[in-house]
Formats: sequence, C-alpha cells, structure tokens
Amino acid sequence: MALSDVTSVDVRRRPRDRKSQILVAARGLFVEQGYPNVTMAQIAERVGITAGALYRHFNNKSVLLEKVVDASFAWVDEPLAVEDLGGQIEIILSLAADSPHLADLWAHEVRYLPEQRLHDLRRRMSAWRGVVAAALGRRRPDLAEEQTHVLAWAIQSLMSCLGRRALRAPMSLRVPAVRAAMHAVATAGLVPLRGSVANDRQASARLASVSVRERLLVAAFEQFAERGYSETTMASLGAVANVTGQNLYSYFESKADVLKAVIDRGHHALWLGLDDAFACSTTASEALYRLVENYIARAGSWIAAVEDPTGEVVLGETAVAAQREYVAEWIALLVRACPDLGAAEARVRVQLALFVISDLHGAPPLRRDAAFRENLMLIVMTILFDGAEVDAEPIRGSNS
Repeated sequence: MALSDVTSVDVRRRPRDRKSQILVAARGLFVEQGYPNVTMAQIAERVGITAGALYRHFNNKSVLLEKVVDASFAWVDEPLAVEDLGGQIEIILSLAADSPHLADLWAHEVRYLPEQRLHDLRRRMSAWRGVVAAALGRRRPDLAEEQTHVLAWAIQSLMSCLGRRALRAPMSLRVPAVRAAMHAVATAGLVPLRGSVANDRQASARLASVSVRERLLVAAFEQFAERGYSETTMASLGAVANVTGQNLYSYFESKADVLKAVIDRGHHALWLGLDDAFACSTTASEALYRLVENYIARAGSWIAAVEDPTGEVVLGETAVAAQREYVAEWIALLVRACPDLGAAEARVRVQLALFVISDLHGAPPLRRDAAFRENLMLIVMTILFDGAEVDAEPIRGSNS
C-alpha cells in the first residue's frame, strides 16, 4: 500500500495498517509544523494511540523521519520504463500523485536526516534526473548535456509541486497545469552554462556594513536559508555580525523579531521591484518580465525563510496576507498578458513558477553557475506563458 493511500479517516479505522497510519500522521505534522516542532506525543495523538504504542513501532522521532522520507521518495528507485520524454512525463505525474508533499519534505525536512542518509538520497535523485535529462537530450539535440540537466531539475521541481501544501487548487486543475508546465519546460531555450562563480571566495571577501543591525539581518537571511529557523540561534547570528551578549539583544529582542525583520525587508524589496516594473514597462508582458527578473535576483535566501514551517507561527497572518497580495499582482499581470487565460489557471501557473524559483535556488550545483539567473528566468517565463514565444524582454535603456 502506498503511503498516500491512507487517508485521515483511515487513521482510526484500520489498526492492521498502523505503521502506515503513523507515517501519514508524522508526515502531515512534519510538513505543517516542521520536524523540530513536532513531538512523538503529537504524532500519537493524531493517530489515536498512546505514546507507548507509538514507541513500539518506532524508537524515536529521528527513525520516524527516516521512514517517512523513505516512503515518500521510494519512487526515486523506480525506473522510468520508457525512453520517450512524453511517456516519462505521464509516469512522473502518476508517481507524484501518489507521493504528496515531496517539495515540502525536500525543502525543509530532509535537512534533519543523518548526513549519510541525506547524501544517499541526493545521489539517487541525481541518477533519476539523469534519466530525464537523457530523454530531453534525445528530444532536444540542440541542448548541451549540462543544459538538459538544468531542465530535468525544473521538471523534477514541477513533479514535486503536484502535492505541495501551498498549492491550494483541486487536482483536476493541478494535474493538467503541471503536465503543461513540464512540456513547456522541455521547450525552453537556455543560454550556455558558464561555469561556477566563486561564491565562497566572494562571500568571504564581501564588504560588511558598518551597521550591526544590518550585519545581523544579512546573517539571518543566510542562516535561515541554510539551517532553517529552528536550528538558527541568536548566538550564531551574533557570531557572524561580531556582536555578543547583551549588545546582541539591544538590536533584536528575540530570534522571532529577527525573522519578522527579515520578512519585512524581503517584502519591501519585492514591492519596490513591483513599482519599478510598472514604472518602466509599457505592456503587461514586459512588466511581468521585469517582475520575475527582480524576484529571482532578490528572493534567494528570503524564499527559504518565508516557506520554513518552523517559522510560520512567528510570521502570523499579516505576513501571509502580504505574500498573497504580492502574488495577486503576478496573477493580474499574467491575465492581462494572456486574456484567454482564466484567473484560476493563471494562479496555478504563477504558483508553479514561484515554486520552481524556490526549488532551483535551493540547488547549489545550479545556483553556482554564472548563467543561473538568466536560465532560471527563461524557464520561469516559459512556464508562465506555456511555452509560447512572447515579446516580453524589455529594451534596456535609460528608464531601466
């Protein structure tokens, strides 16, 4: 029985499937609250059993996370039995429909796996992407091998979007939208990869602000993205900003205050980018191009902080409402640029595009390439416009 076959109703009705019920309950809680915030007692309560009964099945929460990940990513070891990309996409959709919350688990929860288990999962996923990349290469002989791997990564991201918690659309709308996006991505034109930029050296040589508060915010952007909100501490932020003890708390009263400041900073930057897109554009397509470009440039670490479920309780409804308001601007522009596109379909396309930006930003092998932003831009515009050629790129001039 697949993990997703056990519903919330099944949890209390089918004791013979107790382990599957526990895995479903644990997966749900990990995705909703973040692994560090979940207790074994909460899992037992959701299943409807005692904590003692839970421990008879799983010794601890760490073992339970490993089993949840094993069950959720079992498809990685299933061969894509056809060589044709179209056939592979249909298999991928079938696998994704049976594996909810892949993106949520991958983006935020697998980091808590033992290092060797995480390394092994990444290796297996890389091999799986290689099969998709090979099919892309057969369809697109114009692409270099490394370009096919970029597109394969985007297709894998779209696969995981099908069961993503934040994609609030019925499956009747999700499946065709994800299928169309995968086929569109397969047509995307990419620029040649230009090799890795020296990120580590650049980071170490980066000039630091004289403002301690600013240095703390920069450190927070980076650590929330890399470690997650739960595993970041005030001490670790202070160490990077070279401030300790009570001096640290004169800038922010708590880690929650730091997160709120990070989110506010990101929101303000994105809205300024939106204002610039409107001011410098003459068409909806051009404005959307500028908006995507701005988002890709600014939102790398900020995306991870916003999406981390361990920090959601801190953000509150105000921050969530601000995010929705910003996304609504993308949707409105896309509808204006594509008058025949319904609002519901436009919303799903925008969400898929934003998820792909988030996922690919979270892939260091891609992000390190000097052509990363340009290629991500091309992929995202292809998703938004369903593979259609659009004269959206602005002419760079005095008003850009």
